[in-house]
Amino acid sequence: MTKVLVTGAAGFLGSSLVEKLCRSGQHVRALLHDTTQLASNLQNVEIVAADIRDAGKVHEIAGGCEAIVHLAAKVHAIDDFGAEKDYEAVNVDGTRHILDAAARSGINRIVFASSVKVFGEATSGCVDETQTPDPQTAYGRSKWRAEQLVSEYAGRYGLTAVSLRLPMVYGPTTKGNLYRMIEAIDHGRFPALPRLSAVRSLLHVQNFVQAVCLCLRAPGFKRAAYIVADSDPYCVTDIYNWLRAGLGKAPPRWRVPLWVLKGGARCGDMLQAISDR
Repeated sequence: MTKVLVTGAAGFLGSSLVEKLCRSGQHVRALLHDTTQLASNLQNVEIVAADIRDAGKVHEIAGGCEAIVHLAAKVHAIDDFGAEKDYEAVNVDGTRHILDAAARSGINRIVFASSVKVFGEATSGCVDETQTPDPQTAYGRSKWRAEQLVSEYAGRYGLTAVSLRLPMVYGPTTKGNLYRMIEAIDHGRFPALPRLSAVRSLLHVQNFVQAVCLCLRAPGFKRAAYIVADSDPYCVTDIYNWLRAGLGKAPPRWRVPLWVLKGGARCGDMLQAISDR
């Protein structure tokens, strides 16, 4: 039975992954800040508390594991101005501590959750793995630097390692921009979108879980990083219409012009968050 260390185990992605791994017979060591944050009714799970910024504690916890899925991170915010040091401390230094612990503990396999934000903000056309990263935000830069660390350690220590570049992940949750959009629509605070041509990739949380499980079994990787997304992109206006229908709301009788919508700070921020790539 493989023992997998999952960082960020209490988060939206982590909790779904831990449940899947445990139910498939894997033994999981779940790393989180607060040991009360993760359901304890699962078999084969060992819950430990630590901060990935604490190199010594991370090394101590990693011992005895065969693989690490590194999900813990300071997540993307709409406005991350001035937060470079915070992202650096968690997303870059924290990842370095995980990689150091893996190298010292003889752990050979690393799966790292990165982001499509390494490519920058909204781009024209389709983005694939051949595009050169050009991050434009503190979050994106921190994820790109962490990816480079993963590749560096893989080459230096012969690790089987891969970075998964994730778009917005959706599913049962009460956090994130998509959930805030749902709340705003439900309470009548989100105006009717005009027909937008923009499409973007999304990723259902269970598709993310499946991708990680495949990475844990794969003999190796041809690339250092892969974009992981649902098979089809989604039109932003369709997302809005589906959310309205799911909330039992009738189709809107009028729609707000895009230039007006972008002028509304809160709705404009959420619109940008769901429409970028």
